[in-house]
Amino acid sequence: MIGNLCEDCAVIDTCKEIERQGFGVKRGEKIYLHPIEALYLQLNGKAKFAEFEKLVNWVQAKVPNFPEVYFVYSDLRAKGYKAKPQDEFIVARRKFYPISEKKEVDFEILLEKLEKEKSFIVAIVDEESEVTYYELFEAEIKGEQVESLPKITGKILNDRVIVENADLFKKYFYGNLIGNSVILSIFESLYLCEIGALEIDLNKLRGVAEKIKDFDEKYEIYKDLKRRGFVVKTGFKFGCDFRIYRKVESIEDLPHSEFLVLIAKKALRLQELARAIRVANAVRKKLLVALRGRYILFDRVKV
Repeated sequence: MIGNLCEDCAVIDTCKEIERQGFGVKRGEKIYLHPIEALYLQLNGKAKFAEFEKLVNWVQAKVPNFPEVYFVYSDLRAKGYKAKPQDEFIVARRKFYPISEKKEVDFEILLEKLEKEKSFIVAIVDEESEVTYYELFEAEIKGEQVESLPKITGKILNDRVIVENADLFKKYFYGNLIGNSVILSIFESLYLCEIGALEIDLNKLRGVAEKIKDFDEKYEIYKDLKRRGFVVKTGFKFGCDFRIYRKVESIEDLPHSEFLVLIAKKALRLQELARAIRVANAVRKKLLVALRGRYILFDRVKV
């Protein structure tokens, strides 16, 4: 079947097979196609619009983020979806947002998109033009931890604090137990001091914190997670900032931590993000990316 290229679309005569497969928009006796649909039809031998080089150049000029959009569209079609390009997304039951693995993801922009779309699937195209899919949505997270903390005193040890109260670890999972003493992180120490549970020189403690790179940004997230009712521990072993538990009643019956938390820089390479998601899934957790008290949940999905 022979078609024509127009200013912003391609046009062919009506065809029941092409209509049935969900390509384009029918108007009268013509079907108007998105440039991506036209390229797909020609590459799959169902229509011809122009010589290959001319067609590719035309599509490239009309479609931002080409060829990633095409690879995602083609993959969804191969999976049986009646996919349709729509603005910067591809719609196939859900909305898919194509992006190259070589790019950085700007979380401010993702949050803006989530405010409009509520949830969508990021389709990452790798070096070999294969596509991996990650669902994301803004999560309203809430823990169940209730703490009646004792009054304790501590001593600053460089960037940590030591306290002589083993229950702080055994009952509430603060710090790390060494002998009968608990070694608290700077995050835990400052938080306990600010809520009045730890008696220590607050100004000296803040002076220690000021020397730590990106401390304020991380501490704000730590405090927000505590306010939300979570037990918050380091995520270093998992390549993230924190791991969080909904509730801990006893260290002897420690539950599974449900989330890993990665604090967003303004932009993050997609390879780093994919690595963090892969690690989270491998240890049966989900990844939350934190940005100023808001949390984007990422989860790899099959489509």
